Amino acid sequence: MFYDPIALDEDFPIRPPAFSKPPEFAHVHNCFEIGFCRSGSGGVFQIEKKLYSCAPGCAVFINNREYHQLSNSTPENSEWDFINLDPAALLMGWIPPEERMFDLEKLSGSGFRNVYSENDFPELIGLVKLLIGEMKEPARRSPSCVRALVWAIFTKLNDFAPASGHERRRDTDRICRLYPALNHISRFYARQLDIPTLAGLCGMGVTAFRRNFKDSIGMLPLEYINTYRLKAAATLLKNTSNQIIEIAGRTGFPTLSQFNRLFKSYYGCSPLAYRKRDRDHDRAEE
Repeated sequence: MFYDPIALDEDFPIRPPAFSKPPEFAHVHNCFEIGFCRSGSGGVFQIEKKLYSCAPGCAVFINNREYHQLSNSTPENSEWDFINLDPAALLMGWIPPEERMFDLEKLSGSGFRNVYSENDFPELIGLVKLLIGEMKEPARRSPSCVRALVWAIFTKLNDFAPASGHERRRDTDRICRLYPALNHISRFYARQLDIPTLAGLCGMGVTAFRRNFKDSIGMLPLEYINTYRLKAAATLLKNTSNQIIEIAGRTGFPTLSQFNRLFKSYYGCSPLAYRKRDRDHDRAEE
């Protein structure tokens, strides 16, 4: 994991989209990050101890110094727009005195949802797309419009957020110790993985590794590995036409029966029903 500081302008601390593919290894920033998946087959976003299946039309919100990493579902990767900003500094002196300032600390921790889809949260995603469009046109950019959009986005996020996110720093410190294993899982989840190897990467014995993993991530290592594989499989089901048996093999499941059983236990339906439900939803939106 590495620290990737972002230089922001002091007078207007928001940076327009600067890259379309994030680093493939875990990193943290010194500012807030908003990402929007434009196209491709999506992937699995790991943010602290949370895993999200991402697809085109999804937005991701990552707080200051939150460990995060994206694993793309296919070699073709996905195309993203990422904006970095300091929302508190950007809006300082701009918010009317009768309005309450949002709490950035709430937008982190185990209870905060980092990823939102366009199907389920069209208003929020619409605001993100407007902000990206405004930031991509420097000649026509209106600072007041940018600030209004940032204010609207973060006000909505605060409405979705839990009461407190103050456990975040403790979570981050714990998870950093497990980074070698988490990084190995994100890179090689489709292969056969064994717990002693993961423990060794972290310099721990198997018993200590299992205990630390459960305390930090909230589940045992094997459950986390299967969850990661299921998120990757769900992304492929949504965004490709690959056969289900091929998806099972590509995401690390040795047999189709095991894949079907674990998928139904996690998502409440079979892989085929999941794919059909998602595509029926898309057709209904057209």
